[in-house]
Amino acid sequence: MYIKTEVMRGFNKYKQNLRMHDGAIWSYNTKVATISDGKMIVPKWYSQTTSKHINYAAHQLGLTVIREYE
Repeated sequence: MYIKTEVMRGFNKYKQNLRMHDGAIWSYNTKVATISDGKMIVPKWYSQTTSKHINYAAHQLGLTVIREYE
């Protein structure tokens, strides 16, 4: 599956604080995950709210979350 990641995209549920841009997921002003080969790669642990953002974005995009810190 191809997801166009180079344009900025917002999400319906978290309009103000969650966006995708240049192959990355941004929560507030922090890059929290990258998108590669149909997977959302999360390099470190984040707070409960940020984790909700990551999981919501992955679900909306049909991606599997890979947590590198586990």
